[in-house]
Amino acid sequence: MSRGANGLDVILFLVTYLMYAWQVSRFLRICLHGKPSEGKIFGGLLFGSHAVMAVFLEKQGIPYILYAVGGHGIFVGLTMTVFKGGRERKLLAAVTGVVMIQLIWNFSDSLLCCLGLILVRVLTGSPGAVSVGVWGERIISFMTCVAGTTAVSLLSKPLEPVFAGKRKSWYLYVTVPLSGIALMTDLVNWAASNGILVQGPGKYGLLENQLFSHGAICVFTGLAMAAAGFLVFGMDRIERQERAGEQYRSQVLYYEMMEEQYSRMECLRHDMKNHFIALDNLIQNRQWESASSYLGEMAESGGVEAGDEVTGSLVIDAVLYHKRRQAKDHGIRWQCEARLPADCPVKEIDLCIIVGNALDNGLEACQRLSEKGRSFIQVYLGTIKKCLFLEVRNSADLEEKPAGTRTWKDNPGEHGIGLGNIKAAAAEYNGAVSTDMKDGVFTVSVLLPLYPLGEGGGSERM
Repeated sequence: MSRGANGLDVILFLVTYLMYAWQVSRFLRICLHGKPSEGKIFGGLLFGSHAVMAVFLEKQGIPYILYAVGGHGIFVGLTMTVFKGGRERKLLAAVTGVVMIQLIWNFSDSLLCCLGLILVRVLTGSPGAVSVGVWGERIISFMTCVAGTTAVSLLSKPLEPVFAGKRKSWYLYVTVPLSGIALMTDLVNWAASNGILVQGPGKYGLLENQLFSHGAICVFTGLAMAAAGFLVFGMDRIERQERAGEQYRSQVLYYEMMEEQYSRMECLRHDMKNHFIALDNLIQNRQWESASSYLGEMAESGGVEAGDEVTGSLVIDAVLYHKRRQAKDHGIRWQCEARLPADCPVKEIDLCIIVGNALDNGLEACQRLSEKGRSFIQVYLGTIKKCLFLEVRNSADLEEKPAGTRTWKDNPGEHGIGLGNIKAAAAEYNGAVSTDMKDGVFTVSVLLPLYPLGEGGGSERM
C-alpha cells in the first residue's frame, strides 16, 4: 500500500489477500491431504503475517527483495509447521505454491497493465496518457488477484497426484530448480520496482517503454511457467515410467519363479509312476520312516509343501510361495490366509508390488531379530464388504521407529523403502495404507476398493 492509501485501498488489500490466503491454503490442503482445520490455521496465519509485513514495509520502507524473500520464508515456514507429512513433500508443495502464485500474478498484472495502457490511449486519444490512473490500478490489482486465485484453484486437483508416493530424493530434485525460478522472479520484480525497465530506441516515449517492460515481464513469466510446468509434470512422468519399469521387472521375476515351480511339479508328475512303485515297496516292507522321508523328498523336489496358498492368482501364489520359503530358511514362523475375489479388478502387477513389498519389509524386520523362533509373519488377504484387504503382521525390534499409527494421508513415514511403492500402487485404486507398531509387532494394512466385485467373490472376514 502506498502512503496515500485511503480506506478503499485498505479494503481492497484485505479482500485480495483474503482470497489469496484462502486459495493457497486450499491448494496445500489438497496436495498434502491436510485436514480442514490445518487449512484454516494456515490461511489465518498467512493473512495475518502479510498484513503485519505490509504495515512494516509501509513504515520502514524496506527493499522489495527483502519483503519478497521474507514472504516466501513465512509461506514455507507455515507450511512446514501447520501441515503434517514428510518434510521433503511439504517443502516441495510450499515452493510450488510460491512459484505458482508469483508467476501467475506477475503475468496477469503485466498483461492487464499493457491492455490498460493501450485502452487509456485509445479512449483518450492523448499522446500524454502514460498511466491507467488510481482506479485503473485498483481494478488491475483486483483482476490480477481473481486470475491468480482462479488459476491456483484449477491447478490444485491436477497437481494432487504429483505429490503422492514419491521418493524423498525426487521431492528435492524438483524443489531446487523451482526455488531458482522463484529467486529469478524476485530479481526481475526487484529490478522493475527500481525503475530498471526495458527501453526501446530514443524515438519511443514513456508509454511505449512501459509496454516494452510489461511485455518483457509477460514473456519471462510465460517462459518460466512453461519451464516450471515441464519440470513438475515431466519429472512426475519420468517417476511413473520408472515405477512402471520396476513393476514390470518385478512381474517378470515372479512369472519366472512361477514357471520354475510348476516346471518342477510337472517333472514330479511325470515320474509319479516310478515314485508310486518305490513307495508301495517301502510300505509293503513296513519301512514307515523311509516312506515318510521319501514323500518329503518328493514334495521338496516338486516345490509343494503342506500349507501351499491357492489365492486364485498364479502370480500371487508364486509370490507367497517364494516368501514362505524365505521365511522357512530363516526360521521365521509363517501363517497365511489368502484368497482373491473372482474377477478381481486390481491388476496382478499392482498386487505383486503391494504384497511383495509388504512381505519383504516383514522378512527384513524378522531377520534383524537375534532370537530365532520368536519371529513370525502373519498374512491375511481377502475381501471385506466391497474392498480387497491385505494385512501383514510381523515381529519387529522395539527399538526400531517405523511409521507409527498414522496413515499415509497424515504422515508418509517409511518402514523400509517398499512402503512408498505400496502407497503408489494403492493410490491407483484410491486405496488407503496404514501402519501400526505395538508390543513388538508391526502391522501394515492396505484397503483397496473393488468396483465392482465379481459374483462369487472371495471370503469375507468381519
